[in-house]
Amino acid sequence: MLFSQSFFNLHYFESELKSKKYLSTKKKIFKDISSKSFGFLKDIYCDNLGEITKLADHLRNFENVLFLGTGGSSLGGKTLVSIKENFFFKDSSPKIFFLENVDEWSISRLTMKINLQNTALVVISKSGETIETLSQFFFLKNEMKEIDNFKKKVFIITENKKSTLKEIQEEEGFKFYEHKKNIGGRFSIFSLVGLLPASLAGFEISSFREGGKLFLKNLIDDESFFDNQFFSTLCLLNLYKKNYNISVFMPYSDRLDNLSFWYRQLWAESIGKNKMGITPVNALGTVDQHSQLQLYLDGPSDKFFTFIFENKKKFNKKLDCSYGKDKNFSLLHNRPFENLLIFELRATIETLKQKKAPLRVIELDEINENAIGSLIMFLFLETIFSCYFINVDPFNQPAVEEGKILTKEFLENE
Repeated sequence: MLFSQSFFNLHYFESELKSKKYLSTKKKIFKDISSKSFGFLKDIYCDNLGEITKLADHLRNFENVLFLGTGGSSLGGKTLVSIKENFFFKDSSPKIFFLENVDEWSISRLTMKINLQNTALVVISKSGETIETLSQFFFLKNEMKEIDNFKKKVFIITENKKSTLKEIQEEEGFKFYEHKKNIGGRFSIFSLVGLLPASLAGFEISSFREGGKLFLKNLIDDESFFDNQFFSTLCLLNLYKKNYNISVFMPYSDRLDNLSFWYRQLWAESIGKNKMGITPVNALGTVDQHSQLQLYLDGPSDKFFTFIFENKKKFNKKLDCSYGKDKNFSLLHNRPFENLLIFELRATIETLKQKKAPLRVIELDEINENAIGSLIMFLFLETIFSCYFINVDPFNQPAVEEGKILTKEFLENE
């Protein structure tokens, strides 16, 4: 197994594994997995890694690659890139940037700092109508109007259908890559959308997919494996009935910080419908022990906790904490630097256990492509299972469309 789960303060829900609701939901998702009815399941077995690698190799000829997109068009790739990229400094070649917002201040200062002559744009929008992404493209097109061979530096990823972005691609002669119709943005991390930036950063995309496949194989081969993995999900859904409507997702690793933002969108946009849903809150250990933990420990009992960490056995660099003539900071002296991270995690877990707070702990054997692929497949299926359980469609986002319509009306009436 590439990751394992431990559960605390949840034992009283064990009888729910025999409930009709759980068993019927389990049967439904098993059927969908077996028939590969989800777009991302079809894509994970698709033989298109060569095409992705070829495009990534071409993009390596540039000094900078700007990925234009928002939501699911950026968060997946950004998550995978962060597994390989230096957390503090962009030392990859080429340098990878994700333009997600439409804040002119930020984007203009980026364009002032990089060599636009040697910059590629990858424009991603499933619908081809994402107004933020279109505005980013036109802003950069204006900034790069004097650049040589601009058309050869723009790559479009969108559905192969009539849309504004597809029309731009055809009229301007930009290179086109298809965004599969049956894969929603927030479920696109195993596709070209997530794998292209990942491959560009040196992330082993084949191992990532293999990790996802391994989790699926374990589910199909061993029914008890399903119950072991989804027991915490069942607990969360039953706690929701008791007004536990916040789910705190807190990795203890800088490299997994973007994973928590990716999961936040996946969960919120999938389950928040029909006046129902559990609010995801992302946090980062140990940082948010100094900003949110007071509320978690001494605030309302309405939260379910998920902690994620890596087995740190390979880290053993010891600290020399001596100072002055003959003094040292004894708590840390001659101890591994990583001990503090692990001990703070353990202390937080123990404190929450004593507070009778419901929590699960996910331990990764290692933060690598296999393990992340397996974990993300679990998080996909957990989200879908939860939506089925409360009878909402995990794949649409109807309320978001209302805001998009109003935004266009405001622009038209300006």
